[in-house]
Amino acid sequence: MFESNHPERSEVSQPPPENRRIPYNRHIFYKHRVFRQRRGGAVFWVLTFLLVLGLVLGGGFFVRYRLGAAAKEAPPQMIAVKKELFVHEILERGSVESASNIEVRCEAESAAGLTIIFVVPEGEIVKKGDLLVELDSSTLNENVVKQRIAVNTSLAAKAQSEADLKTAELTLKEYEQGKFEELLKTVENKIATAKEEERVAADKVRFNQRLLQRNYITETEAEADFFALEKAKNAHDVAELEKYVLQEFTREKTIVQYKAAIDTAKAKLDTDTKSWILDVDRLEHLERQLLKCKIHAPQDGQVIYYLPRWGGEEDMIKEGKKVYERQIILRLPDPSQMQIKGLVNEANIRLVKVGQKAVVRLEAFANQEFTGDVRTVNDYPEPGSWMGGTMSKEYQTIIRILNPPIGIKPGLTAEADITVNEIPDALLLPVQAIFEYRKKAYCVTYENGRWDKKEVKVGPTNDKQIVILDGLEEGDQVVLGAWQHRDKLDLPKDAGKEDGERDEKPEENRLPGQSDAESPTQA
Repeated sequence: MFESNHPERSEVSQPPPENRRIPYNRHIFYKHRVFRQRRGGAVFWVLTFLLVLGLVLGGGFFVRYRLGAAAKEAPPQMIAVKKELFVHEILERGSVESASNIEVRCEAESAAGLTIIFVVPEGEIVKKGDLLVELDSSTLNENVVKQRIAVNTSLAAKAQSEADLKTAELTLKEYEQGKFEELLKTVENKIATAKEEERVAADKVRFNQRLLQRNYITETEAEADFFALEKAKNAHDVAELEKYVLQEFTREKTIVQYKAAIDTAKAKLDTDTKSWILDVDRLEHLERQLLKCKIHAPQDGQVIYYLPRWGGEEDMIKEGKKVYERQIILRLPDPSQMQIKGLVNEANIRLVKVGQKAVVRLEAFANQEFTGDVRTVNDYPEPGSWMGGTMSKEYQTIIRILNPPIGIKPGLTAEADITVNEIPDALLLPVQAIFEYRKKAYCVTYENGRWDKKEVKVGPTNDKQIVILDGLEEGDQVVLGAWQHRDKLDLPKDAGKEDGERDEKPEENRLPGQSDAESPTQA
């Protein structure tokens, strides 16, 4: 019945007789051992799970019982209303700079830039007039030499124009007072000679007429003398006409020409003079630029190399670097006039006013405090950056350090507590002792196991303490962490809401008049 073609299975199916040694079969032994191991492991894990579950449940009930009992027995933490000075301070962080921070720039002109061949070491204290920077001036020296040649050329042209003008003026004067009179006298001499020749010719003609009547001369000889008389008359007329032309036309024409020559000489002299002035101005400008290649300290101070905000190693000031006109090379801050440049968040900017006192701390001067005051508050926010990841605006604020320490340097990290409000003898409570509900401020009282709420009127807060204007007296005890015990209070509910229904947006421990950004942190 239990027979099997498989020899091993047939041996297993037949029960062995007593005192018969069962032959060892490794397959049967392995299966039997695995079965026992699995059964034993399952039992172990079941027992372990039940043990852990029992411990957890028992410990939970124990802890709940003990804590519940302690909560019922232990009274809440109480705090007394104190009367003392209320101080509201706003923390501003920034960096130190000098209020008298003179920027030393390259003022020498050069389209290709000028190379720094000397610069005073950074951090060195210098006096007014000390050499700070020297720039390569070889190109400017060449330009100065060329310009001096141009000045000399224009000066020679100006001198020639002056001589031409003087010559033209003398020529006119010479003609009016000398040559014209000379020409006039010459013409008048011609007229006189012509008149005399005409008179002589006329007398001769009259004499010849008498001789002709007496037949002493022939008619031909008489006609010759008559033609000589006509010639003399014509010569006289020509002389008179020459005098008229000289006086009426030649004189005026010549004077006009000489005056035109004077005007031309004046115009050329004016042009050459202006050209010379321009060349001289250009030479003086180049010489000033040459002097600007050596930059001296305008005041006492400490040398600080200028580095643009987003500059890298290539922008660092050093010997061999090229600088350009109007580029800032270094700064000379006055260590006796130091200030802090910082940013105030828009949530607090309305509280900060010019003249408010401040306590200044410098990271380089540990455990030391210095006095200061607010010098300026910008009316417009600083340009935002997309890297900031926030839409909050910040306003630049300058705080003057009234007693700067020896050794203070620009760029040091600093912070200042600006006192924006002070109220002497104010009733104060921690902000955790007040909560707002339905636009009203409450505190929690606890006496003889009885919980109750008390409405109060609150004033300003500094996010740590709040001023109590009405509702409490000095020494009154209230519960700290008021909002945590709100479930023990009989708080009014809105009409139409069932008991136990919560507000859509509970105003946890926000104080009256505060925004979400100004809410005090719950303890």
